[in-house]
Amino acid sequence: MPVGEQINFNNDKEIKDAFEHWKAAELVEAAQTVKDVQALRAAVKTLEKTKAAELLKDKDNPEQWLDLYRARQALDKKAADFGEEQAVYSAEQNLFDTILSLAVRGVMHEQLDLDPEEDGLNVADILDNMEDSPSDFFEREMEKDEDFQSALDAADARDIAKVHSRLAQILTRCNNAYTLKRADYKIETVKMQTMGFLGKSLFPALGGAVKKVQSKTPCGKGRGDWVDTPTSFVLARTNDLLQEAKGRLSEYAEDKEEREAALIRRKRLLLKIKKFFHAGKVK
Repeated sequence: MPVGEQINFNNDKEIKDAFEHWKAAELVEAAQTVKDVQALRAAVKTLEKTKAAELLKDKDNPEQWLDLYRARQALDKKAADFGEEQAVYSAEQNLFDTILSLAVRGVMHEQLDLDPEEDGLNVADILDNMEDSPSDFFEREMEKDEDFQSALDAADARDIAKVHSRLAQILTRCNNAYTLKRADYKIETVKMQTMGFLGKSLFPALGGAVKKVQSKTPCGKGRGDWVDTPTSFVLARTNDLLQEAKGRLSEYAEDKEEREAALIRRKRLLLKIKKFFHAGKVK
């Protein structure tokens, strides 16, 4: 933002335009009152959701989402400095944000290490020769991350299933055609909820019912020479890491479901034992 230029914090369109033009850091710095911070937080919340939903739609989207994510963290801190209560996000949102943040930051760092003269311009070859496969990256960079573990511990099976669905939507609806051209598929069986919102409202007892369906997951070496520019690396690598995270979430959700079901069974058993002894005392 040029020196002397003033942002009108009452103009939502002006704020959003500034964020779209990579002015996040300047906007955060320019906010001088609680009202300014609140206006920026509202704008960031809307834009961040849009960028996250369209993460693979355009090569700028991952970096812009990361820019907004950092702005949100800075604004939360600034709001706390003004005496406002710390923003509370749901367990689902925390897990979703953490996964996206780790994946996007990882890809951005990897991109900085690429040398066109040494690595070439063919992204398919670059991805094949990556030091960390998506599985290795997940195990080294995500699974061992304290924020990820905290977010995962705080989430229940339903939260994890919701994050899985959000990632599936990004990977399905916002995938550019290049991904479909570059990948063969493997068929995997995944769990899917059988009821929508209305069905759950009418039949709450059946709200957790799931069915197993077959899903196509990209895998293996690409079928087409679909890339010739280094900028495609961000989208392709982000796609691979999110595909891996989505698959791992299925495992986590199933594990949480089993543990939660076991806990419910133990509680019911203890309740029956208490009732039995109570009935014996009454007699």
